[in-house]
Amino acid sequence: MAAKAVRTRSRRACAVEVSPSKVDAGAELTVTVRVSCPDGFDLRGQSVSIRNQNDTELATAELTEFDGETYATSAFVLRAPLKVGEHIYRAVLAAQEKDGVSHEETSTEFSFAAKAHAVSVNVWGLPSAIATGERFRLKAGIKCSAGCKLTGRPVCVFDDQDTQVGAGSLLDDIWPGTSALYFAEVEAQAPLKTGDYTWHVKIPGSERGVPHAAGSFTFAVKVVSPPDHEVTMEAFDSEKQTPIKGAHVLLHPYRALTDERGVAKVKVTKGRYKLFVSGFQYIAYQSIIDVADDVTTRAGLTLEPEGEEDYR
Repeated sequence: MAAKAVRTRSRRACAVEVSPSKVDAGAELTVTVRVSCPDGFDLRGQSVSIRNQNDTELATAELTEFDGETYATSAFVLRAPLKVGEHIYRAVLAAQEKDGVSHEETSTEFSFAAKAHAVSVNVWGLPSAIATGERFRLKAGIKCSAGCKLTGRPVCVFDDQDTQVGAGSLLDDIWPGTSALYFAEVEAQAPLKTGDYTWHVKIPGSERGVPHAAGSFTFAVKVVSPPDHEVTMEAFDSEKQTPIKGAHVLLHPYRALTDERGVAKVKVTKGRYKLFVSGFQYIAYQSIIDVADDVTTRAGLTLEPEGEEDYR
């Protein structure tokens, strides 16, 4: 009996689409493989193997779609390695023989880059003005672009000479009302000279576990002479005669918020100040006060008039 003749065809041409081309380490990316056959052979049902640099198979997919020129897989998901840098994978179509048609093995390299997770850094809770040499506290918050847990990561504070002046570690808790903002409370000491300073909070990069990039935040530190006196300011609703909680009190450069009694206490140096008091839905109050001793003052705030509704 005569052997069945097998016709060998040209190699299939393969192309790979990767999205995104640069992805967070350990995150997902989507891959679509497109294959064409110069002899018009139907490739539907053929399998594509995705392999890494070690030739380990990571995923398989079938050619199921045809657009008139190429056969394609549906988009499927791969997970990027935790190692930062460029990664070169291969899409492999195994050798196949069917209905007298033979195709050689075909492979195509494709690449993508895995990057360290970015972090955003912020600072809050810093006093608006700090007396020379005074110790103070601030809160530093860090959030990963992928929402990773950052407990224990070091946080360092540097002064305008890039000298470390404070350090802490991110707590296990996240800041209330956020999804993944980890924070630390850091203590530092103000310079011995008055003036405006530029300080930085820095968090070093880490390759341990999921890699994270370094992050930093620049903030201003205003250092003033030690206060001489205390100003007690009471904010109240001028119509209802009720205290206003959370009103902003400004005696530049000093700031404070009123408590549940509508009272804010601000320690200032001797001098003349322009007092501003503002609250949500209230018209801002302002006056001039001279501080030569401890001062108590009151600010009656009036509600803003209701505006006409715009239905346009």
